[in-house]
Amino acid sequence: MASGLALAGEIGHGAIATVARVVDPASGAVYAGKILHDRHRRDEAANRRFLREAELARRLDHENLVRVLGTAQIEDRPALLMELVEGPNLADYLAREGPRPEPELLALSLGIARGLAHAHAAGVIHRDLKPANILLAPGPRGPVPKIADFGMARASSFAGADKGALTVLGTPQYMAPECLEPLAVDPRTDLYALGCIMVELATGAPPFGGPTPFAVLDQHRSTPAPPLPEPYSPGLRRLVARLLAKAPGDRPQSASAVVEALESLLAPEATGALAVPAAAAEVADPDAVADGRCAGCGGAVLRETRVCFRCGLAQVIVEPGRCSVFVTGPGHVSHKLDSKHRDRLLRWLRANEAVGLDPRDLGHRIPRLPFALLTGVSERSAETLRASLQRIGIEADWSRGGRLAHRGIFRNTNKLARRTMVICLAIVGAPMMVHPAFAVVTVPMLLFCLPFVYSLTLYRVSRPVVAAGTPARSDLPPRVAARLDQLHGAVAHIGQRRHREALRAVVHRVIALSRGTPELMRPEIEAEMEHAIHLAAGASMRMDALDRDMERPDFDPADPRARALMHERDLWSARLLDLTATLDALAARRAAAQVAIADPGA
Repeated sequence: MASGLALAGEIGHGAIATVARVVDPASGAVYAGKILHDRHRRDEAANRRFLREAELARRLDHENLVRVLGTAQIEDRPALLMELVEGPNLADYLAREGPRPEPELLALSLGIARGLAHAHAAGVIHRDLKPANILLAPGPRGPVPKIADFGMARASSFAGADKGALTVLGTPQYMAPECLEPLAVDPRTDLYALGCIMVELATGAPPFGGPTPFAVLDQHRSTPAPPLPEPYSPGLRRLVARLLAKAPGDRPQSASAVVEALESLLAPEATGALAVPAAAAEVADPDAVADGRCAGCGGAVLRETRVCFRCGLAQVIVEPGRCSVFVTGPGHVSHKLDSKHRDRLLRWLRANEAVGLDPRDLGHRIPRLPFALLTGVSERSAETLRASLQRIGIEADWSRGGRLAHRGIFRNTNKLARRTMVICLAIVGAPMMVHPAFAVVTVPMLLFCLPFVYSLTLYRVSRPVVAAGTPARSDLPPRVAARLDQLHGAVAHIGQRRHREALRAVVHRVIALSRGTPELMRPEIEAEMEHAIHLAAGASMRMDALDRDMERPDFDPADPRARALMHERDLWSARLLDLTATLDALAARRAAAQVAIADPGA
């Protein structure tokens, strides 16, 4: 930039820099200049971030982004020269005006989403999107939002990043759950921050608050996001809920997808004849279509996978066989299972009835320990059931054989049967003690009754409390079902939950698409869906391995070998993100086609 620029008054200041009005005397042009505080001029990290902001932001030119012109020397001080926006920031505007009505909320959010879409397309992630970093320029139809302050931004490519890209940055009230894992940050992290801003536009406050930054971050990770108030439309509430999904894979996969959703909400009549209703093309919440619950973490499980992507636990499979599963505790032998554990067991069994577990008998009686839970299943079924029971605090074992295969059950059942026979003998044999003549009738009765009582007691005490029903039938294409059967091995090799969640996001979409596809169309998508699962599994496993290398204390981003690893990770990450976005687009097109078929006149 040309020299001779002069400062013309302070606009605002932050922790690291001051923003001032800058005038070019030669042309009369007025700019905004970001100037480091004197105390930070020798701070290497602050200077590096300052130059990084200039490098990244100069790529961007969009009406919803504050344009950065470059660096300049102003009164012998380095400065970042930017477009001057004559208006307040969004935080001050909200503090003055309060919650905004839906049309204005949609218009402001649409502008922010368009700015993000441009930045993301240019390979820039903001990482600190918040109302204070959004300036409002006056416009003919109301305020025009402009995203500013790319001081914490990084390139979406790790191969072009420095060590700052591997640090935790952001403002707690707007930080996505994955922000505490810098390697997990991607463009969808900015979309979560946009969801927080939309909540603040609707309510006047971000979705989560707390006495300390750590308390706020914990809420982002574990507390369900509050819904928007009722006056706002269902479509807007659903969109915000998706933006605030804890897992990146459950959010919209790109800012451009959010732009399309906001445009359809803002002007549905302008979206065309094949407009998709607000909820039609959305990725369903995993909890909404769950066929079961993981015993280890309570996560949603689909019957087609039978593996928990959240914790990696293999889920129960009900297959016919010659094995039986027995509950042995907690508790003492011959004591009844306590009500707390019985209720916990019953709740879990009822949540997993889709796999073929029918617990109705357990709901009517409290069995004594040990007892047969399920019989006639395969070794694999028995082992998965034992592992799941262990996760909910139930001690269990399995053996080859029937309901009496467990030594403890056989011993206790015999003991109870003998006790019952003694009681029967006392009752039936009492008349014989009064008069020997009754022996003529009593002895035959005993010969008949005692074996009957023994057999009946044996049956009643040892019968399993859970019946093996018929699992809910999977109607997936054969090749897709076969590929899903192999997923357990892949999930078991993925150590980090974020990569299991990324795999789950793809699998969830594939299953949703396959379930809803008419029989005649399935051959057309079968190969593509199988390939999607195969690609997602391979990408997730490889990224997990690469992240382990990148998280080592001695990892140096400047090393050429490290750069090669980072470049490879970029490629896998981009392919996985593109895959989920493509599956979302397929779902949207299918939903649009279904709308057209249902309403040809639309």
